[in-house]
Amino acid sequence: MTKAPDAPSQAEDTALGAEKRALRGAMRTATRAIRPFSRSFRSSRLAARLLRSPPLAQRGLVLAYRALPDEVCVDGLVEALLARGWRVAFPRVDAGGAMTLVEVGGAPGGDAGASLLRDPSRWDVDRHGIASPRLDAAGARRVHPREIDAVIVPGRAFDGAGNRLGRGGGHYDRLLARLRPDARSRTVGVAFREQVVPRVPVGANDRAVAWLATDARTARAARFRAENGRNATEAK
Repeated sequence: MTKAPDAPSQAEDTALGAEKRALRGAMRTATRAIRPFSRSFRSSRLAARLLRSPPLAQRGLVLAYRALPDEVCVDGLVEALLARGWRVAFPRVDAGGAMTLVEVGGAPGGDAGASLLRDPSRWDVDRHGIASPRLDAAGARRVHPREIDAVIVPGRAFDGAGNRLGRGGGHYDRLLARLRPDARSRTVGVAFREQVVPRVPVGANDRAVAWLATDARTARAARFRAENGRNATEAK
């Protein structure tokens, strides 16, 4: 990647962009305050809960991601999905900023997931520490967004309506818009509970997720919205 994480796009150079940047800064502070051991434990807890959730009930091709140090790590989830017969793809952003989806090779089952994720010959790591699947690795292939059946979506922040704040590149917003309708209903935003906020500022090109998963709970975004609203009413 050529753009550093959290670098805003030109389209965000507005009042909306300023609001987004302020929230990114607050979330960056919040996630950095989580100790490494706690981050690992809570990531594992989230993965175990998500593995039992409706979006991942039916096997297919899931788009996952390789986490940055301040993100929820889903490596354990990927390993479990491969062991259950899922196929897994990861995003790759080229030097020009375009995102490609790459299905990784390796036969599902056993410890294939752990071997795949730990094999340095399968991954490129850029100067920001972002691991991307290598296109020349054995079994790797490009996939079209409409081939994807479910998406595990990272983010800086989410709100109870499923609105998402990313790092400013717009890659996931463009991707979510290109999914099949049934796959859009299986998009899951993953975050630590500190990253779920009352409201995420959104623009016309921003796309929401259908489900939210934190280390505290997993539910449809509509349920998060309803419960947040009820709690706010009861607090008055």
